Amino acid sequence: MIYRIINHPLVESDLFDITDMVSSYAGLTIGKSKTSEITRFISNLSSFPKIGSIRSDILPGLRAIPAAEKAVVCFTVDDASLTVFIICISYAGSDWASRVKERS
Repeated sequence: MIYRIINHPLVESDLFDITDMVSSYAGLTIGKSKTSEITRFISNLSSFPKIGSIRSDILPGLRAIPAAEKAVVCFTVDDASLTVFIICISYAGSDWASRVKERS
């Protein structure tokens, strides 16, 4: 089964912030490359949605998984609607747990 990917409205902002952060020390090309790598990883969740550590202590059904070396993708899976909901993407040790709580 293929799951549909839906992003929280602030996920685009997360990706922009990651591009901006990486670009500040590695250049725009590498910054864009890093967010492209994260986006490709998220696309693969449509085929493999049940990966990642379950973190129900933060939010029921929450999954968190490392991506692109320094990123963490936080999401939930709804089997009834075949949907993966991306809640946030953090990078380089930022506090993803607080961001998940703010957005849920």
